[in-house]
Amino acid sequence: MRKRERSPEARQTAQARRHEAEVLAELASAITASLDLDTVLERVAKGARELCGSDMAQIALVDPDSGTMRVRHLVGARYHGYEALRIEVGKGVGGEVLLTGRPFRTVHYAEDPRISKDYLEVVREEGVVADLAVPIRIGDRIEGVVFVANRSPRPFTDRDEAVLVRLADHAAIAIKNARLYGELRAALEAVEASQQRIIQAEKLRALGEMAGGIAHDFNNALAAILGRAQLLLTRAQDPDLRRQLQVIEKVAMEAAQTVRRIQEFTRTKRLRPFESVDLNRVVEEVVEFTRARWADEAQAAGVAYEVGVEASPVPPVAGDPSELREALTDLALNALDAMPRGGRLTFRTGVDGGRVFCVVTDTGIGMAEEVRRRAFDPFFTTKGPRGTGLGLSIVYGIVRRHGGEVEARSRVGQGSAFTIWLPAGREVPGAPEGPGPLPPGRSARVLVIDDEPEVRDLLAELLTGQGHVVTACADGHAGLLRLEQEPVDLVITDLGMPGLSGWEVAEAVRRRRPGTPVALITGWGDRIDPEEARAKGVDFVVGKPFRIEEIVSVIARAVSGARPASPSS
Repeated sequence: MRKRERSPEARQTAQARRHEAEVLAELASAITASLDLDTVLERVAKGARELCGSDMAQIALVDPDSGTMRVRHLVGARYHGYEALRIEVGKGVGGEVLLTGRPFRTVHYAEDPRISKDYLEVVREEGVVADLAVPIRIGDRIEGVVFVANRSPRPFTDRDEAVLVRLADHAAIAIKNARLYGELRAALEAVEASQQRIIQAEKLRALGEMAGGIAHDFNNALAAILGRAQLLLTRAQDPDLRRQLQVIEKVAMEAAQTVRRIQEFTRTKRLRPFESVDLNRVVEEVVEFTRARWADEAQAAGVAYEVGVEASPVPPVAGDPSELREALTDLALNALDAMPRGGRLTFRTGVDGGRVFCVVTDTGIGMAEEVRRRAFDPFFTTKGPRGTGLGLSIVYGIVRRHGGEVEARSRVGQGSAFTIWLPAGREVPGAPEGPGPLPPGRSARVLVIDDEPEVRDLLAELLTGQGHVVTACADGHAGLLRLEQEPVDLVITDLGMPGLSGWEVAEAVRRRRPGTPVALITGWGDRIDPEEARAKGVDFVVGKPFRIEEIVSVIARAVSGARPASPSS
């Protein structure tokens, strides 16, 4: 029996269907292999033009913010204004599909009464005559439209529409996959950011423990150096000797400031109660405070800076204004350092959700990604010998103590932006009253307890020279034994001592000699909580290294019965 041969039309139809199946299979493979939406949509547009034999194909997607459609991909287009084109619901062929959710076909776009004339100018410039559009659906939502168009009256068929519907289904799968991938990537980035914050916090905690111990030892040494220099200054008459002592005093004070900055980024507790702070006011103060750097000094060096403030109304934040001022000042100075040839420094404030933010932006040299990741690490600097690597670490510590976050964004050659986020609208008590005027002093009986002989001898000599009667002991047990034998007007004790600590001494003094004031002198002054100190019987806290004036003030207040509103340093 002879095999019946197919007609040329049948062979052509079979070949077209085979080609269609191949293109659709390739698209399915592309969707599986790639999560990049643009890659898949480009193939859908090319496939639409090829399978429908059209002069042009395009894909437009709905913008969720405006509800209009924007053209995402084009194949075979002539018109160059699609980037600015917005397709509105009910307008043109695309708008009709968006409105009804059904495919739309026309053999002559310009003369079809069903189509609004809103985009007629675009159609004429493109040369469109016949047009076919089908919706891209995900569930009940229309996410976009696939178009094919001819520049001749050749109409599109039912087969063309069926092919385009299948291609639109592939586009819908690609959009859904891209969306899921985007959500997963955003979730992963959030996890990585959270992990980075935890790592940063743990790194600072570990460094803080190490640096805090070193800072304590330095403070003890500086207390003896600075105290001796100041004590000798009260006695020296020779001008040359006084000048040399003043140099020692100045260098010791500068060293103490460096140690304080090391302690600052490791401190987790606040020393003073928070108060209501206007962040915009703090920004204004920072601009004025740094004016000498970005205006006067810059002008003398032939460099021009432009400093701007874009302030929005913001609710008050609970904080320490001096600390927030220090943080923003450090960011401003850091930004100016990043613009050695001049540029623009901008402060911008605003509210996002329940947080107030301040963005400090510069147009400087920017940072590589590796540098940006380490920007808040203590002792990390790109400034060479003139940088300590503490500025941004201190900013980080201050912001964390305020319950906030700080982040850095930067690209090489495109500047940097540091954003501080702080909780908004928290109720805070009023600022505590400061101590009253210093009362007149009189001779006092003072018990000094310190295991550091240099500091102990310094305090004894200093106070004796001021006319006070001093008993000095090397540890807490010896000091409490002397206290049992005779009352005193004031106990001055170190915090970290072998045997009994300063806290234990203060509690014992409160039990054995109620009403006797206690002053704590310590290199750990940055970590003393005022409420904790008061609860443990400490009336005054003085940080090492101390100035003579601080000790004189404490004794005068203790003798007069005056107590500070909170321990002071």
